[in-house]
Amino acid sequence: MTERRVRVRLRRRWVALAAVVPALLLAACVQVPFSGPVQPGGEVEGNIDAEFDFLPSGPAEGASQEEILAGFLAATTASQNNYRIARQYLAEDAQQVWNPYAGTLVRSREGIVARVDDSTLSYTAAVSAEVDGLGRYSSAGESPQELAPFRFVEEEGEWRIAELQDGILISQQAFPSAFSQHSAYYYDPAFQNLVPDLRWFPTRAEVASRIVRAVLEAPTSWLEGAVVSAVPEGAALAAPVTVTGGVAQVDLTDEVLLIDDAQRRALKRQLEASLRNVSNVASVQLTVDQNPVQVTDGPLGLDVPPQVDARLLVRTEESFGFVGASGVEPLGLLSERVLDLQATAVTLGPSGTLAAALTDAGVWSVRTGEAPAALLDARAGLIAPSVDGYSFLWTTTASGAGGIRATELNGTIHAVEAPIAEGDRVVSIDVSRDDARMLLLLDGGSGPRLVVAAIIRDVQSNVPVRLGRFEELPIVGGTPIDAAWVDEVRVAALVSDVDGALAQLLEIGGRSRSLGRPADAVQLVGGNGGAEGLRALTVDGVVLEPRGSGWQSTGARAVFLGIQQ
Repeated sequence: MTERRVRVRLRRRWVALAAVVPALLLAACVQVPFSGPVQPGGEVEGNIDAEFDFLPSGPAEGASQEEILAGFLAATTASQNNYRIARQYLAEDAQQVWNPYAGTLVRSREGIVARVDDSTLSYTAAVSAEVDGLGRYSSAGESPQELAPFRFVEEEGEWRIAELQDGILISQQAFPSAFSQHSAYYYDPAFQNLVPDLRWFPTRAEVASRIVRAVLEAPTSWLEGAVVSAVPEGAALAAPVTVTGGVAQVDLTDEVLLIDDAQRRALKRQLEASLRNVSNVASVQLTVDQNPVQVTDGPLGLDVPPQVDARLLVRTEESFGFVGASGVEPLGLLSERVLDLQATAVTLGPSGTLAAALTDAGVWSVRTGEAPAALLDARAGLIAPSVDGYSFLWTTTASGAGGIRATELNGTIHAVEAPIAEGDRVVSIDVSRDDARMLLLLDGGSGPRLVVAAIIRDVQSNVPVRLGRFEELPIVGGTPIDAAWVDEVRVAALVSDVDGALAQLLEIGGRSRSLGRPADAVQLVGGNGGAEGLRALTVDGVVLEPRGSGWQSTGARAVFLGIQQ
């Protein structure tokens, strides 16, 4: 094999690891659709450590090159003991240098194996997704790719793989059991909220250490400018993370000793949030050279993820408030003002004392106290507003005329730059509960677009300045209706096609699937509890909830559903 062919680009190097996944592996895995039309399915499981092991067999005596390759690929789904079984398929020298953690490619269907010469095989496959060495997932194209070849040698009369490149490739059917998802957390610049960055790691490969290494690095690029880290510059993990009695010992380099106690407290909280879904981890002990670093208690008790009132917020013909056992429970003067304004859409802020209300006249701030409702944006063609934890009301028109505004309660308007393409119609905007991200549903010339973007704020005043680059999410085609935050790393979109309304669940930095068809739905809102907390409103005012692969009536009726930020 020539030097040039060995040093192919990263994608080709990773895919060189995967030629064939045997029928046994395919039969053992749950079939999860990642290409073609979206079909109804079960709940996307998130933030869960798999509690079972897949143990493939080692190489059989007398196996051919093709059989060795197939066995190796099956074994790369088992990361136990540093991919011990997979390494048995490699020549002795290759076992020492192969790094399976450099990255992962996920193939969407079977590839084609071809022989290059007596000791070399090549492979062509379609790759649907990539996971880099820090666990960042990204979708990839479906077109066939000719992948880098790899070479075999005989050792003691048996074929073994002698040349291969770092990383692994597995089927999309095997991916959910071979990898688990976790969030690496960062702070907003004010250190008021923890912001998640979804990552994927092999389920049995020192997950805690890999999460910590991810946190010590920069966030995914589209979040830059909206998040910061408590990690001191230059800090690194000095030893693998160990867990004893529920305490994860994170041994870092001595940069940690140079920061003050407030930053160490923030760092400890950042790591605890990031490790919270690792089995048996309840807290973190920072150490340097295995010696404990003292961190005093402080006020950084942030909710992860942030929660809202579990009750449904609705506007009925007679009232506005939370649905309770005895009917709709109003929010005092705020509810009275919403009714007086004849609002057509309301977003309730995290404090529960401030709301943004849309009426025929424009968007109003509505509060529970003595302050009267105030008209803050009177532009024509406004869509449903959003509100954030800093009491900015977010507004824009469907046409995009006048751009996105973030308005203070005193009426001060701040124009927010956003990379909305000319001709795109804005269907919905929703600020995340961590105040660091914006979800936008757009209707463009080529169809619907669902995007998330970082909210870049002035560091001193927290005034929103601009949205970062748009991170596209793979929404289905049709006419966009509505979108909502499901939880801190998942969103949902409602689109209408020839068969009616279709709801879709999408992970930000992960996979997507259908949530079925809520018949005649015109609005979608999130709550708590993931996808089970979603509610849809039909054109006839019936409130629906997801049940299995379908939607059923909750028994409640509404004019519109209130959004809880």
